Amino acid sequence: MTAAPGLALRCLALDALAVSTSDLLRRHGIDSVLLKGAGLARLLGTERLYADVDLLVAPDTITAAQDALRGAGYRMARPHDRYDIHAPWHEQPWYAPGPVPLTVDLHRGFAGVGDHDELWRSLRGAAYHLDLAGGRALVPDDGGTALLAALHAAYPGGAGKPARDLAHALAVLCPSVWETAGQLAAGCDAVPAFTVGLRVLPAGAAVAARLGLSSTPDPSPAWLAARLATPTAVGLARMAESSGLRDRLRLLARLALPSPAYMRRGEAGAGRGRWGLLRAYVRRIGRHLRRLPRALRELRTARRRHHD
Repeated sequence: MTAAPGLALRCLALDALAVSTSDLLRRHGIDSVLLKGAGLARLLGTERLYADVDLLVAPDTITAAQDALRGAGYRMARPHDRYDIHAPWHEQPWYAPGPVPLTVDLHRGFAGVGDHDELWRSLRGAAYHLDLAGGRALVPDDGGTALLAALHAAYPGGAGKPARDLAHALAVLCPSVWETAGQLAAGCDAVPAFTVGLRVLPAGAAVAARLGLSSTPDPSPAWLAARLATPTAVGLARMAESSGLRDRLRLLARLALPSPAYMRRGEAGAGRGRWGLLRAYVRRIGRHLRRLPRALRELRTARRRHHD
């Protein structure tokens, strides 16, 4: 089916934005790799539409990249204090300057990856230049693209565009590419999420079996997210995976008590002074407590289905 002209033109505008943003970062001495988007569409041979630009930079250049975007008139789409540099976030959305509302997701990693530095080294080392509207941008090679397609299917996966992208990738990429993707996943500590993403589809499950990727003993947060479990259940699974009381308490605090800026953006009434913020926190904690029985049931059901 041919894409609507308006959507196709938007994708061309996003390609131009990918080029101009990559050039901007390069002028500041920062390399970047375009994830998904035009590179994935070209590889899959589909009229894949996309809604934003995803650019990966080396984790140790993220602060310089933020400063470069801010200096060029890009605006952070979410509160700045949500992005503690020591927190585990992997991407930030930025609004690009100009009359058309376009967004750049600045990545220092990818969901499901434990070693973001190794992910960067692997993808950047094999990246190649792709011609786009207005110039060129670096994109991952076939193995890197296969890895990202599986990881994207794991968050949230199970339905929608990530699963369709994975289905196309499984159809067009040869077995040796998936072997390379599996090696990349092992190198950057992404095997659990890579396995979860593949197993979203029967064809992917066959690839996972051929690669010797078995299910983990208990359903991981990625596995739960891929099956659209509630955030409370995913949070509990993530806490169970954490080693040490301090890490678990930190995750619990982030789930129940996010930053005031985050609360003012996402919780009704949180912007109405100190008492409004306090009431919003109380409502949030109460909401999680009410969801706790359902989350525990989800975890029990997930473990049973996971072992089946």
